[in-house]
Amino acid sequence: MSASFNKPSKAKIQADKDIEQACDSCRVRKLKCTKELPACSKCVQYGRECSYSPRTMRSPLTRSYLTKMEDRCRKLEAVLHELLPNDDIDKLISRQSHVFSGSSLKSSNSISSMRIKEETSPSVTTHLSSSITSGSAPNSLTTTPNSIIMSPAHRPTEPSEDIPEEADGFDWIEEDVWGNDLSDGMAALSINPQGTGYFGIASGSVLLRALKIDPWDLTVPPRQTDQDTRDPTISKLDTALVGGYMTNTIVDAYFTFYHTSYPFMHEETFRSIYEGRAPKPREDVWEVLLNTVLALGAWCLNSEQGSADLTFYQNAKGLINSNILETGSLSLLVALTLLTNYIQKRNKPNTSWNYLGLAVRMALGLGMYREFPGWKSGLLKQEMRRRLWWGLYIFDAGASVTFGRPINLPEISTIDSKLPMNIDESDLTALSTITPVERDRPTIYSGMIAQSKFTVQTSSLYNRLISKPIPSAEEVLEMDKQIDTFIRDIPPWFAENGPPISHYTAGSQLNDATIAGLILSRYRLHWRYKNLRIIMFRPFVVQTILSTNSQNDTSSSTPTSEAELQCKTICLQNAHQTILSVEEFVSTGQLSSISVWYAVFFLFQACMIPLICFCADPTSENSPAWFDDIEKTKAVLCSLSADNRLALRFLEVIDRLCGKYIDNYIQTQTSPVAKAEFMSDISTYFFDGFIDYTGQQGEADVSNPASFNILSDGL
Repeated sequence: MSASFNKPSKAKIQADKDIEQACDSCRVRKLKCTKELPACSKCVQYGRECSYSPRTMRSPLTRSYLTKMEDRCRKLEAVLHELLPNDDIDKLISRQSHVFSGSSLKSSNSISSMRIKEETSPSVTTHLSSSITSGSAPNSLTTTPNSIIMSPAHRPTEPSEDIPEEADGFDWIEEDVWGNDLSDGMAALSINPQGTGYFGIASGSVLLRALKIDPWDLTVPPRQTDQDTRDPTISKLDTALVGGYMTNTIVDAYFTFYHTSYPFMHEETFRSIYEGRAPKPREDVWEVLLNTVLALGAWCLNSEQGSADLTFYQNAKGLINSNILETGSLSLLVALTLLTNYIQKRNKPNTSWNYLGLAVRMALGLGMYREFPGWKSGLLKQEMRRRLWWGLYIFDAGASVTFGRPINLPEISTIDSKLPMNIDESDLTALSTITPVERDRPTIYSGMIAQSKFTVQTSSLYNRLISKPIPSAEEVLEMDKQIDTFIRDIPPWFAENGPPISHYTAGSQLNDATIAGLILSRYRLHWRYKNLRIIMFRPFVVQTILSTNSQNDTSSSTPTSEAELQCKTICLQNAHQTILSVEEFVSTGQLSSISVWYAVFFLFQACMIPLICFCADPTSENSPAWFDDIEKTKAVLCSLSADNRLALRFLEVIDRLCGKYIDNYIQTQTSPVAKAEFMSDISTYFFDGFIDYTGQQGEADVSNPASFNILSDGL
């Protein structure tokens, strides 16, 4: 063999210089690669695809290189601090890193207007859209074609969510018997995501988070009535040692104020056990139930002005141990269901959520959602199961909407439990053998029946609202038709513009407490479906506000669709109607601890809509109407603040958000304050992680609200 035969060709020598490493196939098989183009000899021999990947560049693991990088980071941080002196760099990094893989800083007209913008190549971004298809579960996610992505005038920008810096940042502790300053049972002031649990975009706190309110500015004011008693360890109290007159009064308060709204128990059955005329269930289970009833009764009597209810709650909580959780019974289920509602109203939302989950699981384990036609059980016991199941059903759905979390309930197709009968309590007793005829008038169970029907009809709507992508205007308007259907089917005694409750209860044997409970049930039902509409259409109001050109330059604005205008109008109308409705209810004087709680909750949720509109555009022709709604809200909250501390905190929030705009409005009727000054933070919040209307990730000039202008004529 000659020497010239083994000499590599010039092409081979050039290929060795251009190709840094063996081909992928040879490297995997650890073969000697000839590094030839277009294919090496081994790949040609075995018929494999030959490809050459570039050599992976790795940072040197040396002290000198690390020091060099540390110096570079310090210099970059110094530059960032100079450009953004008022921003926390750590928070900026944390907020941006979880949205896109790449980001850039671009300056606008001045350093002070600089904002973070996201920049990602559309060619490397994959979008998955979810849709509700016929016959599929509401939460099912499916990959859909590009045709589902709507035009700019149809789908609002999906807001990003504030999240803790660490994966365990949602961890929470609510051991303090008085609750803590970071969270509240209405999920309206839980604006700090660190240590408070997760509250989704449907919760009331989403707008306050958007406005970047400092959570430490919303701490609970000192209590004047019980400062000396705020011991972190409320002493346990043996209910056997409490005077009979005292416990009798508290039990009466429970059935007068709470039971008339949520009749989960049969009053005569409970009183028979309580008075020793009927055998008790298991002793520890009975003590849990009794102390829970006493806690709710004491809270109904004293609201937040005393601590007796907390004492009974501590008793009940102390009895819930591993032994009792290894049992399941209707009595224990009643106790857990009542506890979850009491704890929420005592501003421990996450603890309430845990008890609620336990109650739902126990109910499923007891088959509460099923009908068993062959049962020989008494009619009253079967009816008590239905009342308890549907009471738990509305509690779970209501808490889920309040906290912006998924509903834990099973699909309605798996539930065959009948709704409670619309009868008086005296119509069905333990001795009844014939099913009573339902009443053609309101009864103590009418409110539960109506709320159950509303929950069944709207749970799928809520599941869609918290799914991705955010529903389009057309889709939300179509969903709203289901609420219209529910409203048309409301019985006349609960109709919004119908005669008063007294018109239907005249001549009945209903006592004053039951009638007062029916009045609350009627108003609360209206507030619930209006609140759901506010949540449904709120993104379009926020979108419009952020899209408004603060400099009245509409030359480059995107026209707003008729559907979006309709969505915004419906949201504002329902907010306005809720404010008027709550004001009307409070003026009736039919107030109790539970009615005040619901009035405050729904009122603040509604007020946030005209409030952000007024602050965004105080010179709008609609400002007088928004201003009037805000003033009405403040007046009602002020009147309720003596019985509910959250009302006072909400008043402070309203004053902090729009105080300067209101003062200026009163003085001049036109506010010279630039809208962009107020809306800069909310703009930054909602457009972090901006997704443009073509469905591609892109960058948004959040320092210039005009770039999102979808309504050229303002609000």
